Amino acid sequence: MEEGKNRRIAHLDMDAFYAAVEQRDFPAYRNRPVIVGGLGPRGVVSTASYEARRYGVRSAMPMALARKRCPDGIYLRPRFERYKEVSSAVRAIISLYSPVVETVSLDEAFFDLSGHGSTFSSARAVAEEIKRRVRTETGLTCSVGIASNRFLAKVASELDKPDGLKVIEPERVQETLDPLPVGAIWGVGRVTERRLKGLGLITVRDLRLAPLPLLIREFGRMGRRLHELSCGIDETPLGREAGSRSISNEVTYPFDLVDPEAIEAEVRRLARSVARRLRDSSLLCRTVRIKVRYPDFRTVTRQVRLGVGIDSEGLIETVAVYLLRERVALDEQGVRLIGVGAAHLSETTARQLPLFQ
Repeated sequence: MEEGKNRRIAHLDMDAFYAAVEQRDFPAYRNRPVIVGGLGPRGVVSTASYEARRYGVRSAMPMALARKRCPDGIYLRPRFERYKEVSSAVRAIISLYSPVVETVSLDEAFFDLSGHGSTFSSARAVAEEIKRRVRTETGLTCSVGIASNRFLAKVASELDKPDGLKVIEPERVQETLDPLPVGAIWGVGRVTERRLKGLGLITVRDLRLAPLPLLIREFGRMGRRLHELSCGIDETPLGREAGSRSISNEVTYPFDLVDPEAIEAEVRRLARSVARRLRDSSLLCRTVRIKVRYPDFRTVTRQVRLGVGIDSEGLIETVAVYLLRERVALDEQGVRLIGVGAAHLSETTARQLPLFQ
């Protein structure tokens, strides 16, 4: 634990990123409610500007509901190539100050500031400089949280938005976490939150003080993880650039896929695409995973760790289909998103050739 307390991990989260980029690029949108997402009948809000949030518009909300709450909003399709450009500029700034950057998505990243002095004050000073450069060089604001691990850094950045900077020092972990709702804990979605509240566990303090055997009985191994996080314990190492650690393809469909054969066909197609990308990059993977999102936005991921590195289309497709058939529950509601990914990558200069080219 003492070694962990000496770490100073930061989490940077761009404020209303997609909408903020649109407002920056198009001055007519500034100070107006901007909502970015799918504009079709099954569209979902990706990002809402802070002006739109005053109307109750939130990320992951059905676009139809957003239009009812904010009829005068500006509704835009995402421009992902533009967002990637800006995201790359932000990552370049972070990389000037940290040797280890873990990109989570286009708008957020973890990075290590432990090498800047021996105190949280020194890490804060570096974060202030990063925030200043992001504003100057991109015209956008970001929120940064600093703590001794990834989980606490993420919590810190969420507690001071927008354009915030919050530090959770080791001696103030519990006073920060305890009053928060259990939904602030990683892995606690709507279903788990309802189950926790059914047990009378409303706040993080309630979760921390709950008997560990009860949590394990109700949630299995996840129960122990929930208890550790409620105590501010997260020993997950900081990874490097996500793009160097995994390759994935996923698709959100304009209508739910219900037919199991159609779902399996999509898994096969995505798996073959991932395998081709591995081969094009001269990479092998030791983990194959699939991701499924249901119409109610519940999302599950399943993965298998392999004993050897592979890049074979046939093998990756076989593993992905196995995960779908054996470890994912499909019912009449269907799915709205399917993804296949490869992780634990390594470079290779030689590979076994396929028998049939």
